[in-house]
Parts: sequence; C-alpha cells; structure tokens
Amino acid sequence: MKRSRLLMFFSLILTLALVATPAFAADPNPGSGSADVTVMNADTAGGGAATVLAQYYSQAGTLSNTRQQNVNALGSYQFRAADSGLPDNWVGAMVLSASTELAATATIQWSGGSAGDGVEADSYSGFASGSVRMNVPYAVYAPNAQYTVFSIQNTESATTANITMKYYNRAGNLDATITDSIPPNGQKMYDLHVPGAKVPVWANIPYFQTNGNWTGALVIETASADQKIAAVANNFWPRYSIAYNASNRGARKLFVPSVERRYTNPNTDAGWLGFSITTIQNLGSTNTAVTLKYVNKDTQNIDLTVGPITLGPGVAVGCNTRSGGAGCTAAATYNTLGAAWVGSVIVESTTQDVAAISYSIRPRDNEAGAYTGADASNAGSNTFLPEVYQIGGSGDARTLWSLLRLQNVSGNSATVQVRFINRDGTVVNAATQNISIAGEKSYNFNLRTDAPINLGGNWSGGVHISSNQPLAVVVENLWGLSKLAAYNGYSR
Repeated sequence: MKRSRLLMFFSLILTLALVATPAFAADPNPGSGSADVTVMNADTAGGGAATVLAQYYSQAGTLSNTRQQNVNALGSYQFRAADSGLPDNWVGAMVLSASTELAATATIQWSGGSAGDGVEADSYSGFASGSVRMNVPYAVYAPNAQYTVFSIQNTESATTANITMKYYNRAGNLDATITDSIPPNGQKMYDLHVPGAKVPVWANIPYFQTNGNWTGALVIETASADQKIAAVANNFWPRYSIAYNASNRGARKLFVPSVERRYTNPNTDAGWLGFSITTIQNLGSTNTAVTLKYVNKDTQNIDLTVGPITLGPGVAVGCNTRSGGAGCTAAATYNTLGAAWVGSVIVESTTQDVAAISYSIRPRDNEAGAYTGADASNAGSNTFLPEVYQIGGSGDARTLWSLLRLQNVSGNSATVQVRFINRDGTVVNAATQNISIAGEKSYNFNLRTDAPINLGGNWSGGVHISSNQPLAVVVENLWGLSKLAAYNGYSR
C-alpha cells in the first residue's frame, strides 16, 4: 500500500499537566496526564530514512507546534510530551505524516489520581484515515464508580465536521441524540460525568433513574461524506483506567486476541489476578444474534461458547469472565474456564456487522488495559508494533515488559516471522522468531521471561511481524505490577 503522504491521526493528546476534575468529589480522578507518541516507519522494502512531520493542533484547530524527525525503515521514534514545546494544560490533537507508511501508538501516563497506587497508564493506536462514522461499544456513567470520556478529532483540514451522537442504553433504547460541530483539524472532548448541553443530563433519563447508572454504546456520524472524524475513549475507575480506539466499521466475525480469567481466590477482589470484559455492539439496522467462542492459548481448544445473544440496532452487551454480565450469561457459566485461563475470543454475528472492544482488569495490581476487536479486513500479513519493551534484569526483576498476543484470523495455518527491531531500524541479533499458528488460534510472547527472547535487559524498540495469513495483534505493556497499557498493532 504505497502512498505519497500518509497521515496518522490521534484524537486525544494530553500534554503535560492536564488535570481531570470530577464533577462530583467521589467520582474517580485520574490525576495529571501526559501522552507520548511513538511512531514506526513501516517501510519493508529497505528504503532510506523518512522524515516524519508531527503537527500539534489545538482543540480550535490552530497549529500549536510542529516537530520533525528522521526515522529509518522499520525504525521507531518517540515524540515525548516533555519535548513538545507545548504549555501546561494543553489539550488537542496530533497529525503525523511522512512519505512512507507509518504505524504509531500513544501512551498516556497518569499520576496523582485516585488509583490505589496513584498511577495509571493507557494506550491507543493512531488512525490512518478519518471516517464518516465511529462506533463506541462501551460508554458509562456510574456515580462514584466509573465514567467515560471520549474525544473526537476532525481529520479534515478544510471542512467543519457536523456530528450526531446517538446514545443507546443496554436495554436497547435510544436515550439521547446530540449534535455538535468540530472545526477543521480540531478536537472536542465529551466527559460523561459532566452533564451539559453536549452531554446527556443523566438524571432526566429513565434508564439512569431506574438503574442508578447509564451504560451503553454510541454511534457517531458526520453529516456528509467530505466530513471525516476519528474517536478515542477513556474509561476511569477509582483504581484503574483504559483507553481504546472507536471502530469505523464492523464485521460478521471479529477476533479478540487477549482474554483472561485468573484468580487465587474468586471470593475476594484482591484474589483476582485478571478478568476480561468483551463488549460487542450491533452496527446494523435490525436485530442480530452474537456468539463468543473462548479459545485456549495452550490447548487451542474452544473451551466455552457463550450465546447466541440477541442485540438490537446500536445496542451493546458486555461479557465478563468474572461476573458474566447482564444480557450475556450467568457468572457460573465461566467456571468451566477455571482459575488460570488465558486465550482469545472469536465473536460471530448472524445477520449484522458488529464492533467490539475488550478490556482486562487486574484488581490485585490496580491495572487495566483495553483494545479494539479486529476483523479480517484490518488484520494483515505485515503487522507493526511501535512500542515494545524488555527492561530490568530478568523474570520477577523486570520493571517494564511487553506481552505480544497474535491471533490468526484465517482458517489456514499461518507461518509467521517475528522480528525485534532496534529504534534505528536494525534487527536485534538472534531475536528473530519463526512460529506456526493454526487457523483461528493464537500465540503469545511474554517478554518478562528470557525464553524464547532475551533482548539484553534494557531494550525498547519495535516489532515487525510477517505472515502468510492475516493476523490480529495486541500489545500489553506492563510497568512492574503497577501499570498496564494495551494497544492494537497496525496491520496491512
């Protein structure tokens, strides 16, 4: 896929000391956040360095600053918030461009908030283009417990984006329709725990009155084909937070590479090492039925099938490996997975396209991470991971490491090569891995251990994965047992 100029859009950039102030004192507070953006030159043809231009736009769409950096083929570079030249409390958007194809991810570091250990981290991927529709499968406002903040970026430089946001609750009803406009290159944030003219007043909505919270999904559309947007959501709890890309399209079959159910004591919060919630949204105009197949990463068996679950238009359901979930299944259904289950999920829909996000929560460690489910069209035979780590000693002594979750989205066995790439674009000596992944199965690399990869204990860089079958890949970065951030790999 050759382009003379490829753009990578980030619809949420928090630079330096942005403080999220709760509308109510007991609502979660993430503290101060700053976002670093790591870009990878996705040139596999062995070309020379590409000049990457980073443009920072304010929420009003004015150019606040410009930076540029030469990045070698398959090399990577981190545009750090601290080096951006922007003032404290700056909020806006970023556009990356180059003469070669790019992959990029943003990581937000939070500190001083209400998390149990005072720190959190979130990641999400850049958008290669804007879309006329974005879908947010999970949005919530639960007083004192959690809330969502979603950000919308106008990816067009000459056209105002006139948007309509539709809020569908979990019971299947359309609760609110709100319109707004975003200037060219501009961005707006919608904080669901601060009701107002552009955010629903929850106290007036019957679903909230009945349940004491609002949980649902959003459909965001522009008024015409020449108006395009990108969107990212953040979700905040008192002890952890997540970020995830909204979906610009759906499919009848989605792949979710990283799902878990792990505990030492299922009866206490601290006894849960990790559980996952997969949320599926119906993007069609009529009902559809969805099933979830839980595939064990070690045995490759389908250990559990949940569903069929009927979803109305625009409606979402969440399936939680710890508690089941309203509209999904009873908690006991997941007992068959046991206490140490890790794997992937295949989501299938009968008649309508669906979108999905999945997030994992690790209560013992105050960690959480999220990503977007992939379909065959946004998987690929070449995948690029800009931000991968193996730092600090080995095993339990690691201070920062990555988990790589690879899922084959085809029905045929995949022959896969995984190459670990230094920031300068050179391949790490003896770090290339050749593996095979059966059809619709998954494979994991855990860089906390030295086997099969020992990168020297102080390594950060990118990864290039090539395969004869399309793959969906998720990265989970962990800072000891204090922070977790996940993002989707960029595939073509």
